[in-house]
Amino acid sequence: MKTKVSIIIPYNIDRGWLDQAEESIDRQTFDNIEIIHSQSDNGVSYNLNRGIEKATGDFIKYLCEDDMLTPNSIEDSVNAMESVDFIHGNSYTLHDNGQVREYIALEQYPTLSQMIHSNCIHGGSLMYRADVFERFGLFDESLWTGEEYDFNMRIMSKGAKLGYCNSFLYIYRRHNEQKSLGLKANQHERKKAIKQIRKRYE
Repeated sequence: MKTKVSIIIPYNIDRGWLDQAEESIDRQTFDNIEIIHSQSDNGVSYNLNRGIEKATGDFIKYLCEDDMLTPNSIEDSVNAMESVDFIHGNSYTLHDNGQVREYIALEQYPTLSQMIHSNCIHGGSLMYRADVFERFGLFDESLWTGEEYDFNMRIMSKGAKLGYCNSFLYIYRRHNEQKSLGLKANQHERKKAIKQIRKRYE
C-alpha cells in the first residue's frame, strides 16, 4: 500500500491566505495526501489534536493557514523519514514586501539540551510518524504559545528520534497579524511562557 500523508491545517479564521496554502498542497510532487481542515476558536493545540484524531496517514504534517509548502516538501520529507520518528528541514521566510530569505537549520541533529537552550527547529518544516502521537500523546492544549516547541522536547525527552531533511520544505509568511511575532503579540508574556516551557525539561 502506498504511503499516505495527512496534512492538517489548524486555524481560527482565514486571514486571507488559506487558498494559497491549499494551492501549495495541490502542487506537491507527492500525490497520496489527505487534507484535514481543523478550525475552531480553541487554540492551535486544540485544532492540531482534533486534526490528528481524524488523520489516517502514515505521516502527519501541519501547515499554518497563512503559510505554504514548497512543491517538493512532502516527497522529500517522506524520503527522510526512514528509521526516525520525526524530521525537520530548511525553510524560506516570505516578507510583506515580497523579499524571500533562506532559513537553514541551525542544528541538523539537535540534542534535548540544545533545544532547551534555543528552539533550533523550524516548526513548519516538521513531519511526524503517525504513531508518535499514539506513543507520546498529543499537543498540550493548556499552552497558548510554543506548542510545537514543547511537544518536540517532550517526545525527545522520551526517546523519540529526530532526523534532518536537507531540503527547503516550507514557506513561512511574516506579517503583522501573526500570533507569535505580529504587532499585537505581547512579547514579554510570550518570553515568560517559553521560559516556563523550558523549565519542564531542564
